[in-house]
Amino acid sequence: MSISETKLNRLKERIALLLNKAENTPYPPEAQAFQEHAERLMVRYGIGKAELDAVDAKQGKKQEPIIEARFDIRGSYRLGQRDGLSAIGQAFPTITMLQTNYSNYCRLYIIGHESDVNTVKTLFSSLLVQAGVAMSRWWEAEGKMWPWERTDSEKRIERREFQRSFLFQVSSRIRELYAQETEQSGSGTELVLVGRKEQVDDFVSEQYPFLQRSRNRTAAGSAGAMLAGRVAGSQAHLGFEKSVGQQGPAAGEVAS
Repeated sequence: MSISETKLNRLKERIALLLNKAENTPYPPEAQAFQEHAERLMVRYGIGKAELDAVDAKQGKKQEPIIEARFDIRGSYRLGQRDGLSAIGQAFPTITMLQTNYSNYCRLYIIGHESDVNTVKTLFSSLLVQAGVAMSRWWEAEGKMWPWERTDSEKRIERREFQRSFLFQVSSRIRELYAQETEQSGSGTELVLVGRKEQVDDFVSEQYPFLQRSRNRTAAGSAGAMLAGRVAGSQAHLGFEKSVGQQGPAAGEVAS
């Protein structure tokens, strides 16, 4: 893939516009199309930026800096959102995700080259809105109607599971898009992405020499909530009948 800085900037503008439209259009079919288009352009932008940066390095030019950005998640559904957003960040082959959990919020650390980090942060914000809208629709139409008694805590776990599964499905789609684009571009593109990730890994090792792995222990919801979330996550970008295009709660807010 050969792309100029001017074309990359145009791609970036189109991505932001599409995600904004996906969040705000009242028409589900339009939201589906906007989200699908934005995700594919994000992948192409990431590959193009990596290749352009690799060319600059060979020519002795200054490379794009590696940065760390924080993304805080609050509210009753933060644990499911944490798991799902972490999976989405990890679906980008040049990004490293770290996290810290506090008593009332979760903090994700997005580490990578500046353009990659900004892309992931933008996507996170958009998808939290869409996941919240999809969850509210599902709960009103189906989830709360299930014929078994549940405590308020169990109901909250069901809604959290829906959002987590929604985001996991989006992460699978992004991995698929990267696989498709790199296959079409050839082995050279894959090598460029691997080299870019190695730079990020070196940065993380220097900044955090004593990192410890931990397992997230979060109560899981039912299989029905998980399946409904994955179906809705697929609909966000595969163009199925339903969508998540209407404006919903902001990141970390609790839907009624």
